[in-house]
Amino acid sequence: MSVILTINVEASRLNPEAEFETPGDVAVSLGLTRGQKIATLDRWYQSVQLRMAASNEGMSPEESTDHDTLLLASINAARTELI
Repeated sequence: MSVILTINVEASRLNPEAEFETPGDVAVSLGLTRGQKIATLDRWYQSVQLRMAASNEGMSPEESTDHDTLLLASINAARTELI
């Protein structure tokens, strides 16, 4: 029995954190092309960077900055797998 893969490509591209649990999930997704995966990871990276910049301006708790630093490393690792 085959499984129907449902993935909202546009939602994945615009808000990857809502669609995927980890950057590694993006890299192994069967519902995205290689280019879509890279674009999704790039968007996720930009989103995290913006959040960290806001944190540096005192708009977010410091513990989220530590999590975001690890998340950026995970995004880079997943992107490297695709290149």
